Amino acid sequence: MVEQLNRLPKWILILISGLLTVAAFPPSPLGFLAYFSLVPLIFVFVKDDFYLGFEKGFLFGVILNFGVLYWLAFNKGTEWYWALLSMISAVLFLALNYGVIGILIGIIGKRFGKAVGIWSFPVIWVAIEFIRSFGTLGFTWNNLCYTQSNAIQLIQFASITGPYSVSFWIVLVNILIYNVIFSPLNKKRVFTYITTILLLFLIPEIYGLSVLHKSGKKSGSRTVHVGLIQPNVDPNTKWEWNSFKNNMQLLHDLTDSVMVNPQDLVVWPETATPTYLRRNRYHSLDKIIKHISALEVSLVTGVPDYEWTSSEEYKVYNAVFLLRPNSHNIESYRKIRLVPLGEYIPLSGIFPELNNLNIGQGNFSAGKEVNVFQVPLEVTKSQSSDTTLFFTTVVCYESTFPDIVREGARKGSEMLIVVSNDAWFGFTSAPFLHAEISRFRAIENGIPVVRSANTGISMIVDSHGRVLRKIGLGKLGWLSAEIQQGNPKTLYVKFGNWFGYLCVLISGGFLIVGFVRSVKSL
Repeated sequence: MVEQLNRLPKWILILISGLLTVAAFPPSPLGFLAYFSLVPLIFVFVKDDFYLGFEKGFLFGVILNFGVLYWLAFNKGTEWYWALLSMISAVLFLALNYGVIGILIGIIGKRFGKAVGIWSFPVIWVAIEFIRSFGTLGFTWNNLCYTQSNAIQLIQFASITGPYSVSFWIVLVNILIYNVIFSPLNKKRVFTYITTILLLFLIPEIYGLSVLHKSGKKSGSRTVHVGLIQPNVDPNTKWEWNSFKNNMQLLHDLTDSVMVNPQDLVVWPETATPTYLRRNRYHSLDKIIKHISALEVSLVTGVPDYEWTSSEEYKVYNAVFLLRPNSHNIESYRKIRLVPLGEYIPLSGIFPELNNLNIGQGNFSAGKEVNVFQVPLEVTKSQSSDTTLFFTTVVCYESTFPDIVREGARKGSEMLIVVSNDAWFGFTSAPFLHAEISRFRAIENGIPVVRSANTGISMIVDSHGRVLRKIGLGKLGWLSAEIQQGNPKTLYVKFGNWFGYLCVLISGGFLIVGFVRSVKSL
């Protein structure tokens, strides 16, 4: 195998590595490819004595990000040329992260030697993934851990060490497989590597089986009856006057369907109401309150919202409302992590003139805090004095950020509601991967997830990431389920992304020691 790899051009090996990694992401069922997809990339680094690290990492990043994010070019919410430009820009910008990974591994390999350079891969990889999650341009959609969303038993340890530890585990397995392949003359060392690989799978598997086995034996947990709808409407035409009445009626009809059996809570998707509901235009709010009062159920719905900042200026938000029977009091959450170039123009807060740009984006303002809602549990009567459900909501894109969901769990959230609208990207891989990411949020925080998406994929997930029920992409429908309230007391909720910080700290230590060595050698 070594001779065959040596014959191949380096760019071909990087291409193979990138394509294998892309093929491991949902909706592909081939998540196992991630366990060895980085081996050709590692081989190229070692073959070149860790030189030209940025070029290698950047090329890999272009291939990976194009494969995972190509659907940005099919955005129905803007002109085709803006969609194409946004995709190209995102791919190139995010590829820089992998270029940085390449630079850092190259520096370590050259300063500390081949062995240290190879073993630094998992640490550097996770450090950059973690740092990339911060700031207005933060992005986590393509984190390596999400290739394992279907390996539910294996990834239960994310409730202890968080999602970045899963990425670390994947890269570490790649390093060990690389060493097995390229250390054939040392049988003892190969045996050690193989044994370590087996343990890296066996220990998480046993832990996961134990957690899932115990999950059915919880005492004192309370049952939540929750329903959701998937209206499957065109996000562009629903704002037209001719469609307004029909769309609103569809929401009411689907709610009647889901309420065939009593529910504690019903969920509508992101911006489900094609109107500023707070304005009560055409008595839309009145009709909803009247309807849920008759059904005796609380409603969570995605809405566009606004707030006047002066007599002439106002801010627009992508929001979620909690509406209760027999009450016009509105409780709301405003989306915190907005989509760059989709919901706002980066730096527009510093340079307001940027808001005058029109590339099809919405000029939304960001919310400032995670709100914990509460509703009474009345369908299943319980002798417990605690009959209140505490829950938080996130809107679409921000469900990919672990820190927002964790903040809600720290405040006592026992369930997460995700409202989304992935209709902009049609029947591509985007809605599938987006839905799968929610399973990680459930595992990390030990809380169930209820996901209502306009065109799909809508689903109800238990607190260990298992999908209980779902509606496929592009289908109209509703579903309901009885789920157990979560217990947000995982070690991840308590300590957060400590694993990511640790990798950043170790990476920084490598660079500092490497710099000192360079100075001393002068």
